[in-house]
Amino acid sequence: MARGFQGVMLRSFGARDHTATVLETVRIAPHFVRVRMVSPTLFEDADAEPAAWLRFWFPDPDGSNTEFQRAYTISEADAAAGRFAVDVVLHEPAGPASSWARTVQPGATIAVMSLMGSSRFDAPDEQPAGYLLIGDSASIPGMNGIVGTVPHDVPIEMYLEQHDDNDPLIPIAKHPRLHVHWVARRDETSLAAAVESRDWSDWYAWATPEATTLKHVRTRLRDEFGFPKSEIHAQAYWSAGRAMGIRRGDGPDEAAAPPPDDTSPEVAAAQHKSPMSRGRWRAQAAGRLLAPLRPALILSGALQVVLTLVQLAPFVLLVELARLLVSGAAESRLWTVGVAAVTLLGTGTVLGAALTLWLHVVDARFASDLRSRLLTKLSRLPLGWFTARGSGSIKQLVQDDTLSLHYLVTHAIPDAVAAIVAPVAVLIYLFVVDWRVALVLFLPVLVYLVLTSSLTIQSGPRIPQSQRWAERMSGEAGAYLEGQPVIRVFGGAAASSFRRRLDEYVGFLVAWQRPLAGKKTLMDLATRPSTFLWLIAVTGTVLVVTGRMNPVDLLPFLLLGTTFGARLLGIAYGLGGIRAGMLAARRLQNTLDEPDLAVRQREAPHDDSSATVVFDRVGFGYRPGVPVINDVSLTLRPGTVTALVGPSGSGKSTLAALLARFHDIGEGAIRVGGQDIRSLTPDELYTRVGFVLQDTQLVHGTVAQNIALAVPDATAAQIQDAARAAQIHDRILRLPDGYDAVLGAGTGLSGGERQRLTIARAILADTPVLILDEATAFADPESEYLVQQALNRLTRDRTVLVIAHRLHTITRADQIVVLDHGRVAERGTHDELLAADGCYRRLWDTGHVDAVPATAAREGAR
Repeated sequence: MARGFQGVMLRSFGARDHTATVLETVRIAPHFVRVRMVSPTLFEDADAEPAAWLRFWFPDPDGSNTEFQRAYTISEADAAAGRFAVDVVLHEPAGPASSWARTVQPGATIAVMSLMGSSRFDAPDEQPAGYLLIGDSASIPGMNGIVGTVPHDVPIEMYLEQHDDNDPLIPIAKHPRLHVHWVARRDETSLAAAVESRDWSDWYAWATPEATTLKHVRTRLRDEFGFPKSEIHAQAYWSAGRAMGIRRGDGPDEAAAPPPDDTSPEVAAAQHKSPMSRGRWRAQAAGRLLAPLRPALILSGALQVVLTLVQLAPFVLLVELARLLVSGAAESRLWTVGVAAVTLLGTGTVLGAALTLWLHVVDARFASDLRSRLLTKLSRLPLGWFTARGSGSIKQLVQDDTLSLHYLVTHAIPDAVAAIVAPVAVLIYLFVVDWRVALVLFLPVLVYLVLTSSLTIQSGPRIPQSQRWAERMSGEAGAYLEGQPVIRVFGGAAASSFRRRLDEYVGFLVAWQRPLAGKKTLMDLATRPSTFLWLIAVTGTVLVVTGRMNPVDLLPFLLLGTTFGARLLGIAYGLGGIRAGMLAARRLQNTLDEPDLAVRQREAPHDDSSATVVFDRVGFGYRPGVPVINDVSLTLRPGTVTALVGPSGSGKSTLAALLARFHDIGEGAIRVGGQDIRSLTPDELYTRVGFVLQDTQLVHGTVAQNIALAVPDATAAQIQDAARAAQIHDRILRLPDGYDAVLGAGTGLSGGERQRLTIARAILADTPVLILDEATAFADPESEYLVQQALNRLTRDRTVLVIAHRLHTITRADQIVVLDHGRVAERGTHDELLAADGCYRRLWDTGHVDAVPATAAREGAR
């Protein structure tokens, strides 16, 4: 069958033919057909990812020998069995694809191609504020694949242009925060005009409607709402007025659709245009951070262009000198050219050093200011910002990203400019010398560019995955090394999780790199100096022997032409450095854009006691519109113990974290001693509220420094008194250096001993309000007893909030609050709640609260 130039190009990029056999066809809607097929070899090349599509070669319905290529999204896939399905909209007039889908019978076969890495949906590295999906019936299947990947707390707005009365019958995937808007088509502007006028900052747009409609959608997203290019996936799935499949499109015609649901769409009317705030986009953060450097970076690029030409000039002069020597020129002429070459060589070296020195000065000033701003910002961020991120990401931000930014400012721009300008200048010079040999040098360059494009297409989706894998493995490797004592005690089973994850990582790398090995080998061969030398020698020999070229003219090619390979690689490295630097700048600026832990104007006290805690109709959610805590009102009196219980995910730890102001509440108020905690500075708050957490936090320093962390000027006697009260004094004295022993990974303190050390810290801080979260978790029975004795001393005459995980430990609490889905379900004493025969009784009868039982704060809360 004839497939023309496009089929040849697809194969050059790594696509290959597979045969798919039709199993059945199902009418999802009167004009919407799902075709189920099987191909034993297809998924050796294809990834069944959301919105991934395949290229089919449809027969000509008129019976000619021509085949027509169209792309359709995978709607169902069982890669192991080689089964998959695509959904086809039956257009009128019907092209080859619609004609085939309308009449195809089980057992029929069709040729299908997959180019690994072709267009599909890959979740952004940073979770967007929401997803804006824009399309029509042809887009629904791909959108359904996307909807299935979006977390349930992320909003989705879907705008669909209605071309047929039956379009709303096409099933749409379920999602708790999905809103569907059907838009009646009047003209090509209807869909774009229907998109709500609002602030779409940090949303991700996926737009795949008809071609003319897409132009208006893309224009409105970009010009009116301010969507950055990186936050828009825009691709026309079809073109109105064309019989679908007759012309070979450059994108998918239709995509995928999961099983039907009962989503009730609404009809959207065109929105009236009004001035919109374009907002601040995370994707544009790098530009904001680097704005002060933009003039310097532009100037450095311009200077590097001149500098590159100056640095190339000596090589050109050396070539001319060699030609003069061969031709027997006068000695004075040789001296003139030689001195000029040496002078330019020295000038280029001095100018290059001056440019590098100047950029380092610019970077030093910028980096000093940036580090100061970053440290100031980190000191003002809420604690919840740190707990939501691992130490690995914080380390990357403070250390790795600042280093990447240094390379971007001082080296990346000049390196990239030099890597591009130098080969272009050399090529122009060589064309002037002899265009025929210069043209031959294009062969390996062309091979390199084609292979690079192919690798980029195939590796595109894998690159962000590899970065996430690297971050994950870095964190897990650190945890594995820190946990060596436990692993050695409990044997290989304790390390099986890390080994399994390592095997998965290796499998990912093998699956990614193995299909690329052949192309990488060809790229290596294409960029080797020997390849260029061989081409120059063969071509030059033929031209010289036939008298079409002066032998002296081969010298420029032998001296300069063989360096093309290294210069091509330099382009990749230079652009890679710019890309890494821009990503680092984006992360740094996004951190600087995080809201500070603001301190409100102080209000008049509502209470005379500094230890009374009041939760006044508190509401909170990690994402807007997704509440985690709902309308919680509590009063914690001085000298009492309040226990929070409830099933896993009920909001216990979140509510306690709000009291410690790890996050700011969205509704209501939390008051300590009559003062809204938002009107207290961090120092003021943490002199009133202390906490002992399950995950003990010890800093690198001496035992005494760890205990006195909240009271740096405490005396040795005060530190030792706190340690005695925490039942840890005797253990400290047994350390080699006692209170001067430096704590680290090898201190030899058990989990219970580390808990008692943090309790000593809390005793010394002497805060009137105390939060306890799993304070005796993972302690052996003897250590648990000692921890409980220490807690009895710590909680005396304080306002205590306990996050309980074992109900028998809080039976004597003054108040037990049962949380369920972020709301107060019950409250009372242990006996009262048992008698009520409600949620608490059910938890008591099951014998645990969370899926994995853990020890609570103390036994006998009173």
